[in-house]
Amino acid sequence: MKNLILIIILSLSSVYSYSQCIPDQTYTSPGLYPDQNTGLPSAFIGQPYSAIITALTPLDTVVDISGLSLNVTIANIDLTGVIGLPNNFTYDCQPPNCSFPGGAYSCAEISSTIDPTSADLGVYPLILTTSTLAINVPLLGTYTQLDTVDYFYIEIIAPTSTSFGSFNDETFEFKNIYPNPVKAECNLYFISGKSDVLNLIIYNTLGEIVSTSKINANRGVNSSVLNVDNYINGIYTIILKSDYKTISTRMVVVN
Repeated sequence: MKNLILIIILSLSSVYSYSQCIPDQTYTSPGLYPDQNTGLPSAFIGQPYSAIITALTPLDTVVDISGLSLNVTIANIDLTGVIGLPNNFTYDCQPPNCSFPGGAYSCAEISSTIDPTSADLGVYPLILTTSTLAINVPLLGTYTQLDTVDYFYIEIIAPTSTSFGSFNDETFEFKNIYPNPVKAECNLYFISGKSDVLNLIIYNTLGEIVSTSKINANRGVNSSVLNVDNYINGIYTIILKSDYKTISTRMVVVN
């Protein structure tokens, strides 16, 4: 009898542990919520953190395969990882295997296992890696597509601080390069206090310019893909210039 009671308790505990993530079914259009414009809530020092991302997975969609636009059915979209979480942060899903069926509501909860401290202050750009399984694909039958969602971020602030959305207009700083070392391409993350057109300049170790381009920056966390497929292995300096400030960082290329 004691063993039976223990099994029941463990079973209920398992169910309860996944019951906290409940999708918000007020959303009616397929997508992720909160969306890019709303973003995730800030985390505060000394306080537990929890944020729920609701996914309404489309049942049917159009995918581009070898230049052909094909109508397919989405069997499921798997959340395969969340990169860039602050220290002592984790995520869970409903369903627990993080496989979101097509045409259904699902969710992922990002939470802190230990309350953030002052050492954790800052902005943490997140990369959600996904794998989509499409079925009923003409000629192929099934098709798997890997993708990323890179517009979410978590800001950890002091309880008396203003939110990240109220930062100073002069804010302009690099946050991350992922991956670094870089092979073929990477994502460059930076914060801009206002919308601007930026100059991106990349130098090699000899001080020679190897690339120049323009980037349209929005207010907040921005990301830009850098293609370094033709770069020689080595260390490069990345310069971003706005109308009021110049910032720099380094990347290592290992093609």
